[in-house]
Amino acid sequence: MTATATATRKLSDRAHRIVFELALHDGQWVDVADIYTRLGLTSHQVRNALKELITAEMAERERRPVASETGCRRTHRTYFRLTDETPSEASA
Repeated sequence: MTATATATRKLSDRAHRIVFELALHDGQWVDVADIYTRLGLTSHQVRNALKELITAEMAERERRPVASETGCRRTHRTYFRLTDETPSEASA
């Protein structure tokens, strides 16, 4: 059995749904809010599944600073995308 087959068996149903959602964006960074809105899930459900994908090295995360409307509070947005190399490609 390949490493990818073993890794994907351990992923939840939500993580699989997010893989397909991220694949539709063809390697572009996607805001977490866009993901949970399109899938009809809550932000916590999506974040837990994304954590699974990051642990399996199937997705990567990028935090970008965003200025608040009042300018006194610093915040950020988190974006995700599928990694360029899947675990099976990295070991080959």
